[in-house]
Amino acid sequence: MSETFLESFWISLGLIFFAYTLFKLVFYFYWSRWKKSYPGLLRESKVPPFYIVLGRILLLASVFYLSYFAYQRTESTKSKEEEVSRGVDFLFLVDVSLSMQSVDTRPSRITRAKETILRLLPQLNGNRFGMIVFAASPFVYCPMTSDTRAFSEYVRGLDVDIVGDRGTDLKSAFKKAEEVLNSNQVLRNRILVLISDGEDMDSPGIVKFPAEVWVWSVGTPTGGPIGYSEDGSRVYGFLTKDGSLAPYENSPGVIVSKSNPGFLKELASANEGRFLSLDSESPEIGDIKSWIGSMEKNTGQRIRNGRRAEGAKKFLIPALLLLLFDFFVIEFWGKFLVRISKKVAPVLLVLFSLWGRDVYSFELDPGGNRIKEGRNSYEQGDYKNSLERYKEADPYFPEDPRLEFNRGDCEYKSGNLDKAIRHFEKSADSKDAGLRAQSHFNLGNSYLKLGDRKKAAEHYLRSLKENPNLESAKKNLEWLRKLPPPEGKEGSENKESMSEEKEDKSSASKQGPKGKEKAEKQSKSGTGKDQKDKNKSKMEDELDRIMESMDLDSVKRRSPGSRNKEVFW
Repeated sequence: MSETFLESFWISLGLIFFAYTLFKLVFYFYWSRWKKSYPGLLRESKVPPFYIVLGRILLLASVFYLSYFAYQRTESTKSKEEEVSRGVDFLFLVDVSLSMQSVDTRPSRITRAKETILRLLPQLNGNRFGMIVFAASPFVYCPMTSDTRAFSEYVRGLDVDIVGDRGTDLKSAFKKAEEVLNSNQVLRNRILVLISDGEDMDSPGIVKFPAEVWVWSVGTPTGGPIGYSEDGSRVYGFLTKDGSLAPYENSPGVIVSKSNPGFLKELASANEGRFLSLDSESPEIGDIKSWIGSMEKNTGQRIRNGRRAEGAKKFLIPALLLLLFDFFVIEFWGKFLVRISKKVAPVLLVLFSLWGRDVYSFELDPGGNRIKEGRNSYEQGDYKNSLERYKEADPYFPEDPRLEFNRGDCEYKSGNLDKAIRHFEKSADSKDAGLRAQSHFNLGNSYLKLGDRKKAAEHYLRSLKENPNLESAKKNLEWLRKLPPPEGKEGSENKESMSEEKEDKSSASKQGPKGKEKAEKQSKSGTGKDQKDKNKSKMEDELDRIMESMDLDSVKRRSPGSRNKEVFW
């Protein structure tokens, strides 16, 4: 890795750690506020204590510092390492004449040979490889090397154009192979791999090589046209006898190259070697390894230059120990202690109670206890004390519809109908359909006491919409439906209005036409006003009568296990 990349890596890692630390600190800053605003939050969420998080941040900061210090203080020294290899030498003798471009073996003879070599090389590490190529003349294309990657690049570069002379001269190729095998370039234990189609107009004789021989035959006896393309151009065709290119395989004058597998088989048999036709089979790596295993190995040594990094150990070991401490102690052991504490805590409480006389306890559920006390006060008729208990429970259950319902009941019983309505409206927004139905029912009762029969009926209907089986709401709606329209009072009030009308008429007759008109206007306005007062007083009387029959004390909502279901909890 380059120095620039490593520096960028450490900078990025430092920014990520800084963002992580900032996020944790900001979160715990707001967490302290949320705990005060929402007392029930601690019970619903699990957040580790701040000192544990702060300890982990300091520990990770130490690990980061030690790791970066190890990177900065690492010293590299030059070193030489001696490598010993044991294997055999493979010398490839490859035909690169134009006939190897024939397409009777798809995609071509030379391409099939290259693909086979490249497939075997990764499995033959530890051996050495070299290559001689030939056409009309041979030459050493790749000297002996144990670097399979470098040899692979030589194989990929094989082409029919790397030898300038046209034609095929197997005799000179065999002679060149003998020279290389008898030189000190190739070690004693070696395998000669001949790759050719066997086509040679001069019909060379059989040669015995001083090595194990493996012959790979490519091409078919029936033959095929020679495909040809010039590098850097789009021209592609098939070689003809006059040296031109024909566009089609069956064009007149196209040269057909035929392989000579019979000669290649004789050559392999004379050298007591192996024969393989690449047209019908592929070499198996298992067979090759077995063959190599049965041969004596060449022992080679080479010096490899390297660089040794020193000085990082004294920083990396403490960093690793801190990471292990974080994982096994803070993370794993912390969770283990939480599970153990749940089992040990009751035992410790019992032991402490037996040890000392004075036992002090902490209230585990203060909100629930206040609600229980408020409910007991409500059942005893002490509505003021019940309201105080519910108010103390409010911080533990902020905006809880059930608590709002209970407070509304207390206000209703205390005669504070406006406050009761506000509480019932809040509890009517609950997600519980049963609580919504009871809230609307109590809203109907409250509005009925205030004289608003329209709103009372509306809330009774909404109560029945939430709970169609609420019988008390049905009864109250039936009371409202049977009420007669408001009428004026009779008796003395009617007589008084008649006498006032007579007096107005007599005064109007004395005053003439204008006085008469004025008296008529006064009598009409007086009559309308009296009629409204009569209707209002009649309505109030009717409402009082209805309220006496529909009072919350009279209409009880009973259920098994509870004497009075006005209190939700």
